[in-house]
This record gives sequence, structure tokens and C-alpha cells, in this order.
Amino acid sequence: MTRRLTRLALGCLLAVGLAEAPAHAASSPSDRPATCRAGVITVDVPTPADVHVADHRVDVLLPADYCASATRRRSYPVLYLLHGVGDTFSTWTANTDVAAYSRAYDVIIVMPDGGHGTNAGWYSDWLDGQYQYETYDTSILPTWIDSHFRARPHDVAIAGNSMGGFGALSYAARHPRAYRAAAAFSGADDMLYGAPACGEVFAEGSPYLGTPANGVWGPQATDGPVWAAHNPASLAGRLEGTAVYLASGTGTPGGSQGDDPSKGTDYVLENGIFQMNVSMARSLTLAGVPYKSDFYAGGYHGWPYWQADLHWALPQLAADLDAPPPVGAA
Repeated sequence: MTRRLTRLALGCLLAVGLAEAPAHAASSPSDRPATCRAGVITVDVPTPADVHVADHRVDVLLPADYCASATRRRSYPVLYLLHGVGDTFSTWTANTDVAAYSRAYDVIIVMPDGGHGTNAGWYSDWLDGQYQYETYDTSILPTWIDSHFRARPHDVAIAGNSMGGFGALSYAARHPRAYRAAAAFSGADDMLYGAPACGEVFAEGSPYLGTPANGVWGPQATDGPVWAAHNPASLAGRLEGTAVYLASGTGTPGGSQGDDPSKGTDYVLENGIFQMNVSMARSLTLAGVPYKSDFYAGGYHGWPYWQADLHWALPQLAADLDAPPPVGAA
């Protein structure tokens, strides 16, 4: 990376951060669940020839009593949980306790792949036509989930970390009434923060950072309206009627989940993400859209904090979906 690009990135507080690599390889795909079992299963959700995503595999986390309730034909609400730039569909289960923590909640959790590295999809149908993540995640995947699991299609929430936080809020704003709640953990909630200068950083940094290349929404300087049409902060008013949750640290030492001196870049990234979240909160306030936030002192752009964010948000998301934990559940 050139010195010029490094200076630009720091000047813009580039806040789109790479998540850590998955701790283990993904499980083997299958066309459909072979047997009924609670816990994480990996399925393959195919696409039509004109819809392209980098990976069709999806992790599905079934509630603890899903199989036992089959004879009663009980249905469940769904939470779509999205990942960040450097990760895959399996990273949430590999790096957090989502499987154990969610057992207290009767919610099906679906974790699709959003592309990673230089092919990070940014949860969008790309302007250049290369990928169609939005079509996949908001149409093809929900239809498949609803037809293969006992899902309640009108009781749906969406959440994600980093790029996935962007995706959660962007999808919720672009598809009003499709999601009852949306949560972003260290989300890149305002991709026009610092525009148009940061557009150059995003384009030049894409091969190194996974930031949006020009193929996603076009050059920011010339295709600003396309960026705005996907940008959560620009679409804040369209989130009216959706329960919105924002969580972010300040990107400084002293966070509740501890520090890691080896992650200096992740502190810088989280500090920039925090500025985006402040901008998002301001946009929601100006639009008259209520939201709940957990803006905490300290913290870096990493999994210990995203797990804590999930612990903060999941009980509230479950309540929004009419799926509170059983009495006495931890």
C-alpha cells in the first residue's frame, strides 16, 4: 500500500474493518438437512443462473426444541446474521458462543456467506453485474429457508458485524416491513462519511482491505446517488417501524472485553466505525426514527466485542420477534 493511501486512510478514519479469519474450516455442504437435529447445520442454497454469489453455503442454527416440536408443527421466527469483510458463513459459529447462547431463544438463526477479501460482496447487487447478493439474501434465501424449515416468514430480524452491520441496516431500509428488527455491531453504517475523499480510499484499498471496489456501486465521486441508495445513514427515514439497534466501541484502550496490543489497526478501524455510528444515530434522530444504542468506551474491531454485542442485542431481537426466553432461562 502506498504512503499516500496510508495517509488518506488514517485521515478518513477508514472504518470498514476486516474481521479475523475463521478459526476452522466450514462444514460440508448438503442440498437439504439430512436429519432433524438441533444445533448448526450447513446447507447449500443454489441460485438461478443469473444470480451469482461467491459461496452458496449457509449455516443454519436450529432452536433447541426444533426436532421435538416437529409433531406439533411449531413454527419459529428467523434471525439472519451477517458477517464482515474477512469472514465467511461459518465465522459467527467459529468465533462466538452464538450456538450455546441462542439455545435460550426459540429463533432459527441463518448465517449466509457475503463474500470476503477482494470479493467481499457488500450485501448488494453490484452495479457492474458481477454479484447479486441482495437478490440472493432478500429473495432466494428466505424463500428456500421458509420452504425447508418451519419458519415464520413475517417474523424476521437481521443483524451483522462490520460489513454485515452495513448489510443488516441497508437491507432493512431498502426492504421496508421485511424485517421487524435490525441490529449493527460495529457496523459500517455511513459509507458516505467523509465523502467524496474516502471514496478514493475505498477503491484503492479494495485489494488490501476488502473495501468496496468501483464495481459495487460505481466510483463514489460520480455515482454518489447509487451509494446513497444503499447507504443506511442516507436511508434512515425508511427504517421507521423497524426496531433498530446500534452497538460500537470508541476504538480506544480500556474496553470491557479486554485489550490486544497486537491489534493496533483494529483500534483505528473501530474509532472510524464509531464516527460512522454517531453519524447514523444523528440521521435516525433527524428522521424521527427511534433506536437503541450501546456506544461503549474502549474496544477494538474484533470478535470479543461482537460476541458481547450479540449478547446485548439478541434478547431484545427475540422479544421483537415474540420469542422471549423461557421463564428461568439464563
